[in-house]
Amino acid sequence: MEKENELDLLKKLHRGTFSEAELIDIFYQNRDRYRILLSLVQQPRFPEKHALNIISKLFPMDLIRVIKNKRTTPAIRKRAEMEFVNKYNKYPLGEKLSYMKTAPNSLLEYFIEEKDKQVLSAILNNPYCTEELVLKFVNRTSERFALYEVLADTEWYKRLQVAYAVSLDASAPIKMMVLIIPYLNVRQLERLYNDENTHQIVKNNIIQYMEQRRKTQS
Repeated sequence: MEKENELDLLKKLHRGTFSEAELIDIFYQNRDRYRILLSLVQQPRFPEKHALNIISKLFPMDLIRVIKNKRTTPAIRKRAEMEFVNKYNKYPLGEKLSYMKTAPNSLLEYFIEEKDKQVLSAILNNPYCTEELVLKFVNRTSERFALYEVLADTEWYKRLQVAYAVSLDASAPIKMMVLIIPYLNVRQLERLYNDENTHQIVKNNIIQYMEQRRKTQS
């Protein structure tokens, strides 16, 4: 039987009206058509056993598309996440940057321990990045120097919860500590000032900030 035009079939698949039996027939008739397989994986009625086999053959950016598609079943999206994560270290840096700029939050969660500055920048500037995710980066136990260098070039440190989390990190660079001073409340500034681990430069900046604040309020 002659295969249906690929573009026409993709349009029909996009409408999502096929039954499970029809989707299985489409699968067996189009196993050599990558775009058809990619669309089938994202069909809620498409059997999981077939979808799981297709996932391993998808390109990285298509895995991200599958993960982002809310119509895709949770099990398939999770499998796509794991497939991406397992292959991640094999990707060249340029590709990693491209993927991290568009990856959804659920995928970014796997890269809390990332150390490369360029990749960290791509993650923190990703529109799917959230304050909750940034806090996980700040609170991670591994080395954070590169993270703070990147964080200083974003708007995230200006958020109260992020600034406070940074203030609790005795290993945070002096530059980072000075940057967050205007974004802490008075009680948090007092705690930071009275902390014996706080560098004198930071303490001096706190005094200057509080004096300037009093002047503007008087």
